[in-house]
Amino acid sequence: MRSVPYNLVQSIATDFGAVECYWRESDVSFTGFVAEVWFNSLPKDFAIKWASVVGYKVKIRCFKSHFTVSVPVVIN
Repeated sequence: MRSVPYNLVQSIATDFGAVECYWRESDVSFTGFVAEVWFNSLPKDFAIKWASVVGYKVKIRCFKSHFTVSVPVVIN
């Protein structure tokens, strides 16, 4: 498992068309924090990329017509 900084995920999320990105504390993340990245369509490529980068699963959830990906991050 590899820790990545929130700022890196946030900047790359924009390149993948994210509509919103913020961090929050997480009881299940090995880092204690996740980046919550919101999309208007299924973010399959984004999720696959970050799962391979951190070496850990990322969670994708659907809320009405939006999707969110939770990526384990560290906050600097």
